[in-house]
Amino acid sequence: MLTLLDAISAGGDRAGQNDDAFGAAPGAAWVIDGATDLDAPLTPTASDAAWIARAANAWLCAQPAIADADPVSLVRAASTALREGFAAHADPETTPHWRWPLAALLLVQERGDGVVISDLGDCRLFTHDGAVHGGRARGKDEEHADAAAHAADGGGTRYKSADALAFLRAQRGAFYADSAPFGIDPRCADALRVRTVPLERPTHLLLATDGFAALSDVYGAYDPGGLVRAAVAEGLAPLLTELRAIETADRDGARHPRWKRSDDATAVLLRLD
Repeated sequence: MLTLLDAISAGGDRAGQNDDAFGAAPGAAWVIDGATDLDAPLTPTASDAAWIARAANAWLCAQPAIADADPVSLVRAASTALREGFAAHADPETTPHWRWPLAALLLVQERGDGVVISDLGDCRLFTHDGAVHGGRARGKDEEHADAAAHAADGGGTRYKSADALAFLRAQRGAFYADSAPFGIDPRCADALRVRTVPLERPTHLLLATDGFAALSDVYGAYDPGGLVRAAVAEGLAPLLTELRAIETADRDGARHPRWKRSDDATAVLLRLD
């Protein structure tokens, strides 16, 4: 049995705006991280990133028996539905690819002697024994090197300058020549990474968007297993406080170059019995 123990989701340094989402159903749970907009939103929401995260979350929550669903078929159907939803606001055929809403997505489903983990993008799943699943092939070191090449403003933001936006728009448009994260092109399902992971029970799992996973992946405050154990012992709220304190102390990204001082951060703690 997969039991939801704790969850937290908080906006970063953009006046509380949050482009993340999370959800759970019997035998399944997921986290979604909308990719920050690079222009004014095309949907009637605070951002297209928030739109796709919330729309995908609502679609997944509405699916019956999601724990038993084929993940590739599930993601393809979700993408198809969201493409139709986006088309009510903008024509995908004439909208440049870099303006299409994108999100990272990680889904865990209870199966047999463990779980099935499926992901697109850079969300993470940490297990009590220190294993890590998810995350894109192009890792955080490359992303931070890209950020370091652009100057931060007084708030620690690097992505808003003209040269940074041009760079990021070109990079995002190129996703569709490679393996895109989750988005409004149903072919993203073809790139879905799916693996079955045997796990001894009872155990704990921590799903996280990259903004929360940075506690381990970027800032080194915890090793993967230690992060799960701290979540179990203390809850997720103190870990979020610790995360924000680290980022505030490195406000301009001198130690850890990044596109934003603080990213949206979401985590879901589960127990598998």
